[in-house]
Amino acid sequence: MLKKGVWVAMKTELVSQEKNVVKIKAEVEAERFENAVKDVVKEISQKANIKGFRKGKVPRNVIELYFGKESLYREALENLIPEVVEEIKEEYELELVAEPKVKVQGEPKEGSPVVLEIEYEVMPEVDLPDLEQIEVPMLKPVVTDEMVEKVINDLRERNAEYADLEEDRPIKEDDIVLVKAVAQVQRDEGDDSERFEFEGKEMEDTIDLSANYLDENIKKDLIGQTVGRTVTSTVTHPDDGSELAGKQITYTMEIRGLKKKVLPELDEEFLKKVGAEGKTLEEFKAQIREQLQRNLEARAKSDAINLALQQIASMAKVEVPDRMVERELHSLLHEEEARVKQAYNLTLEEYARQSGIDFEEYKNSLRKQAYRRVLNSLVLEELTKRFEIKVNPDDIKSYVARMANSYNISPEKLSAFIASDQERLYKVSYDIMTEKTLDKILEHIKVKELEKEEYERAVKELLEKLKATSAEEVPQVLSNEARGGNDDASSDSDRTDG
Repeated sequence: MLKKGVWVAMKTELVSQEKNVVKIKAEVEAERFENAVKDVVKEISQKANIKGFRKGKVPRNVIELYFGKESLYREALENLIPEVVEEIKEEYELELVAEPKVKVQGEPKEGSPVVLEIEYEVMPEVDLPDLEQIEVPMLKPVVTDEMVEKVINDLRERNAEYADLEEDRPIKEDDIVLVKAVAQVQRDEGDDSERFEFEGKEMEDTIDLSANYLDENIKKDLIGQTVGRTVTSTVTHPDDGSELAGKQITYTMEIRGLKKKVLPELDEEFLKKVGAEGKTLEEFKAQIREQLQRNLEARAKSDAINLALQQIASMAKVEVPDRMVERELHSLLHEEEARVKQAYNLTLEEYARQSGIDFEEYKNSLRKQAYRRVLNSLVLEELTKRFEIKVNPDDIKSYVARMANSYNISPEKLSAFIASDQERLYKVSYDIMTEKTLDKILEHIKVKELEKEEYERAVKELLEKLKATSAEEVPQVLSNEARGGNDDASSDSDRTDG
């Protein structure tokens, strides 16, 4: 709770508290403001190069003549306000979620107190449900022989070699076809739009007819043909938001040759290639089985945590602030704009238009996502407090070692890189705290391990229940408060979007 009428070397007054926005009026003593102005004058006197005066000996009236009294007052306030803001935050025990906004009331002058109105956006209260009453299903991790064989087959595919086929026969559905192709985009009559760079140019390509991603028309037109023939095939470009989306492209392909895929034998040479030198095939399969077991256990745990977090968030009592949602929406839009620009060289609105998406509906869908992110972030923050999660040096050391192994660099180099930037170190600490909080959730709820069929049924029922009982009501139109609170466009939820 806020403490009213606190004195922090100044008189303060709680003006209002609406939702998570607190306004406090502060009256900074005249003497404190005068001292701040004197400090500015002293600093300028020591640094300024003014003809006829030595540094540190410039009189105040000369400084005022050169720089203006208003400029001195402005700089004094710039030095004073952060101190005042921090002192009030500490005294009122405020947990902030954004930078405070400060207004100076009236014209400041020496000999009179300076009156400030400070608006603090604070962490909203989160009332968590009884965690012991929450139950989630967790998939029992079972590694089958088929899973192990699939890994082996994938490794064989990745290490396959391609041999020329000399026999004169029709193309089969699992052949590798070498072609020389020319592409042409079909256009309506009178369409004089600029040709794409690839049009009309001969391209040599290798087409794997067994590939899942291959267009069925190309596959159908090539099967049964022979080397030396020329085939024409027309495909429709996928609706990916690019300038080619939905357009038909005709490929004229001269068949130059055939290859066949030769999978490696399961011998010592193969084991050496896949990093299992010195192991027998059975030992390698056992190693794969162990890794698959670890992966399945980690995935099952992660899914259970996610389901638990969804339940906790849906049952928590919290008023999600519009301003936090608006900042998160701004962050999401920025991420989407960057992704679309890189992938298609389009603006977000151009991409939506070309993809036939209603842009306002799209923004509202992103806003719902932003709402969920902020809600989950607030719930996680409260769980972190309840679990009394702390980050210690061993946590950071372990995290760095794990990340260094992932990026194949030395832990020492990564540690030095992280420590060289305060913000980077904070981000790592924040990530570790999130991991520890999420891991702790399963210790406080009921977890029911189930076989696959029963698990899938339980998850379906739980998700339907969450959808039906969700307290999430996200307005389709942004409120005036949200529209006005977008000064800080940083994201409010680096924790999770659930």
